[in-house]
Amino acid sequence: MENWNSPHPAGWTSSDFLLDPFTYQYLNATFQSNDQPPVSYEGQYATDILAAKAYGLLDEGVKSDKPFFLTVAPVAPHSNVNPNAPPSPRGEVWTPPVPADRHKHLFPDAKIPRKANFNPDEPSGASWIKHLAKLTYQVIDYNDAFYRNRLQALQAVDEIIKGLITRLEDYGVLENTYILYTTDNGYHISQHRLNPGKECGFEEDINIPLVIRGPGVPVGESEVVTAHTDLAPTILKIIGGEWDHEDLDGSPIPLSEEELAGEENRHEHVNVEFWGQSIAEGRFGFSLDDGKVGKSSFASI
Repeated sequence: MENWNSPHPAGWTSSDFLLDPFTYQYLNATFQSNDQPPVSYEGQYATDILAAKAYGLLDEGVKSDKPFFLTVAPVAPHSNVNPNAPPSPRGEVWTPPVPADRHKHLFPDAKIPRKANFNPDEPSGASWIKHLAKLTYQVIDYNDAFYRNRLQALQAVDEIIKGLITRLEDYGVLENTYILYTTDNGYHISQHRLNPGKECGFEEDINIPLVIRGPGVPVGESEVVTAHTDLAPTILKIIGGEWDHEDLDGSPIPLSEEELAGEENRHEHVNVEFWGQSIAEGRFGFSLDDGKVGKSSFASI
């Protein structure tokens, strides 16, 4: 809010950005369009506002009769974050995602999948994680409800995807458009005795969706190892751009049968690091937040 125009983000024909400190508030979003002053949408559902803006930018791109690039980045199903809430032991208050009213009735019986690493009887992981106490029934019930809120909040994102695909089809450009669908992180919730969060090097946090659809892309699932650093060179290759390969860490993702069959230019591993203690989202902190290793998870706000 304080520096949106100093300088104004360059490089876009049109833009419409969420602004801090309201970025992660589902019912109190502030957007800033092109060179216009910020506009508050207090009381309106942020994902639906984003959808309307995305459709408008898509319409603008298609009607330009030029190749277009559109990025749509919904906050959902991220936690709702209120940085201006009354002080709490952990600073910002992270609460469950807020679904649209039309989705609040969905998945009434959904629970976190009870896999082998779900709140295990024996400690798992390394470093501070191996010192976490087992989650209590109270915490598990809360986390299950948190999980349902995430599923419900994700439905409005699904609607954006359907809306974009439908419009591309109606415009007659769907089959000539590349679509990349991914996320910035995964999510742990009760695995390894961890409360809701996203910052650890476990499968739940780092193995994320990546779906690419477009001309020449074969149908099916690929086992090629990729990372976020591969997205920029992949897009540059799609548009026939040129770049200094030494300036980018990633490499283009194979998008054809021929490229998938070759292995000479493919990396087979990525490096994942995280230093420090993860942030626990929601009502409960970690059992070692109070300095007493072994204490069950407790209410912190």
